[in-house]
Amino acid sequence: MINFNDIPDWWALCPNDDCPLAGDCLRRQACKEAPADVTRWMCVMPGVARGGACPYYQKAEPVRMARGMNRIYEGVSDPRVRSKLRQALIVRLGSNGSYYRYKDGERLIGPELQQWIADLFRSNGVDAQPQYDEVFEAYDFTKTIG
Repeated sequence: MINFNDIPDWWALCPNDDCPLAGDCLRRQACKEAPADVTRWMCVMPGVARGGACPYYQKAEPVRMARGMNRIYEGVSDPRVRSKLRQALIVRLGSNGSYYRYKDGERLIGPELQQWIADLFRSNGVDAQPQYDEVFEAYDFTKTIG
């Protein structure tokens, strides 16, 4: 069951019941869970899903999410590599402040970002998998549409 309180206010919903993908689309299912007092929200326009394809479709199934990066460098012994990884993460996440919001667990780390981080570690010669403070199954409300 989708908890509407878990959905960030910048994450687009889909009001299109007629879409052929509506039955298992997270954006559509989340829209159905909107409480009656929600009167405004960013939405995907109904005409976007033409011919049974939608660039914003997201399957409504829980995935592996992560929270917090306080242990992420545990398998990295070389301080120069740790520094290089940290700088690459800051660039990817957009700023020092954003990096700390992820590090401190204020922002969730979705599967795509987890994969990018694992690839970053591997490309810098780190055999150990990045360690997160918490890993759990949840719906992924981290994907933007812009």
